[in-house]
Amino acid sequence: MTEEHSLILGAEQHIVATLTQASPGSPTQNWCAVLTNSGVIPRSGPHRMNVHLARHFARMGIPSIRFDMSGLGDSRRATGSLPMVEQWVADTRAAMDEAQARLGCDRFFMVGFCSGAEVAHLTALADARLRGAVLWDFYAFPTRLSKLYKLAYRLRRAGVKGIARRFIAKVRPPTTAASHGESSARAPVNAYESLTSAPVTSREEYTQRFRTLVGQGVELFFYYSGGEPEWYAYRGQFHDMFKGEAFVQGVAFEQLALSDHLLTRQPAQQAFIQDVNRWLKERLLSRGLKP
Repeated sequence: MTEEHSLILGAEQHIVATLTQASPGSPTQNWCAVLTNSGVIPRSGPHRMNVHLARHFARMGIPSIRFDMSGLGDSRRATGSLPMVEQWVADTRAAMDEAQARLGCDRFFMVGFCSGAEVAHLTALADARLRGAVLWDFYAFPTRLSKLYKLAYRLRRAGVKGIARRFIAKVRPPTTAASHGESSARAPVNAYESLTSAPVTSREEYTQRFRTLVGQGVELFFYYSGGEPEWYAYRGQFHDMFKGEAFVQGVAFEQLALSDHLLTRQPAQQAFIQDVNRWLKERLLSRGLKP
């Protein structure tokens, strides 16, 4: 039986969290998993994935803390003036402090879904205790091949009639409204822009961050869904995004083709847990890393 406790933590006592103990009789580990929001989804995670992960980790002998970041789920907003993402990094470190004080663990890994992936890698840069991170549907830069996949996907989706309508629209003279400079609101350029208004971090900045983390021995698993073909189109896209960068050889990357972004279907959830379990055993737990 998995033992879980609800907590309120942080300097302002504004963060609500759930601590999942390792199952009795399971192998003793000195690790703790960190789980948090995906976008505005509460700490239970998309389709309760954080709950499933926490109980899976408990059976492995790994406790976990899952929490709502400031202003999300059950947690109140912090009263300070930190920018949103910096506050979320501070919240994550506070959750790690609480888990360490209660459980004695001094090594952490984090599973970050969507926006949680951004928080996870920034926390690893700020806190040496975070030694590994699963980054689900992290930012993806287009490549030559992904552009071809995107074009093919759009052609299949539009069909012959749709292609014909688009062709006619392109060659038809502009409407009166358009000719007078009136236009409708611009559609989002890509999936990332439709999800956030934050400025897109450059490839160069991400490259420097990943070089730093890999150089510090932090294990990173870039894991992408198959449900966004205009975003991440094929398994090797991550390699091609950072082609020629040495850090690519020091990270893991994979695509779960059968899954959408929110891991809606049970087979996708099971495959996700299996892949994370394999990554943990092969890349993290076997190395006996020290913070």
